[in-house]
Amino acid sequence: MNLETKTISITSLQFESNDPEVLVKGIIKNGHLEHTTDVLISQTQLNKIINQLKKQNSHFDLNSHLLVEKMYNSELMYTASFNSSVNTQLYLHELLNIQPYIQICA
Repeated sequence: MNLETKTISITSLQFESNDPEVLVKGIIKNGHLEHTTDVLISQTQLNKIINQLKKQNSHFDLNSHLLVEKMYNSELMYTASFNSSVNTQLYLHELLNIQPYIQICA
């Protein structure tokens, strides 16, 4: 699989406070083919995503998309959902080339 031609359109990001992993939900596109996916990435990769979204969207503010929920163990669950007004399409090789990642398939 050639990551340079694959893109992911991110639909949401989820992470817990004090957890090093971030769940990215989105749609992977490769040519005419596309499928939904869940990818586990690191906090470093999350920072890279946020920086890229800021470059692609002049008025992007993560806080306006963020929902914070208190969990049973006093940790916080952060969920950012994106609508069609935000350009969330990223090339996979830009996102995933710095650290290992896990793609979750059913």
